[in-house]
Amino acid sequence: MNRSKQPRQVPLKTFTMALVGADGAGKTTIAKKILQSYPNSIKYMYMGASIDSSNFALPTSRLLNYLKRRTIRPMLCDSGVLPPAVLMSDEMKSRLPRGKIVKALGLVNRVAEEWYRQLFVWEYRLCGRIVLFDRHFLFDYASNSFGTRNKPMPLSVRIHSALLSRLYPKPNLVIFLDAPPELLYQRKPEWSLDHLKRQQLSILERGQKCRRFVRVDAAQSMEKVVSDVMDSIKRFHSISNAC
Repeated sequence: MNRSKQPRQVPLKTFTMALVGADGAGKTTIAKKILQSYPNSIKYMYMGASIDSSNFALPTSRLLNYLKRRTIRPMLCDSGVLPPAVLMSDEMKSRLPRGKIVKALGLVNRVAEEWYRQLFVWEYRLCGRIVLFDRHFLFDYASNSFGTRNKPMPLSVRIHSALLSRLYPKPNLVIFLDAPPELLYQRKPEWSLDHLKRQQLSILERGQKCRRFVRVDAAQSMEKVVSDVMDSIKRFHSISNAC
């Protein structure tokens, strides 16, 4: 008895995608809604600088974060969120350990942290999963240094920037959640309006260097934003599997 041959199934290509935007754009909320729709095919990874928000982090990173928070706790805002280094007051900086050795150890741990998370990205992709990034180091650290680019930057910052730009894997798809800075400030008034503007400008500048950079209007209703993000993902998914 001849059995009809079943068509060979071609495995779908996996890829990485990052949701980026200034604080208050809704990155984490939208990422969670996407995961609810595709719980078995998409893996979530926080890829920002905040250790408190990370679902993967080195023990050394969590220890350093705890020590830093404990040192400047009286000067933190009510939410207890650690501000980016560029937004720390002079008093905060004066209380933190300084020196070449401290900066060198901090750089080593920061780079190790970034590649530690990348190991999980590679593992997920080998298992056939699409990886969704909530933020991305390339955009997070670029925005933190955007306002100081006309000033002499420490050697550790220059080395870190070079490693990220030249060696660190870039997302296959970047979705920029864009909204007026004034609206973002209303949603999340933790940082200044000027900081939010710098974040957006740095993301746009970095996005010009990405092969696939999509802007989504984040000032719309949450349902519409999620719909537009999903459409962007589906289009890229179709293109990547047609190649």
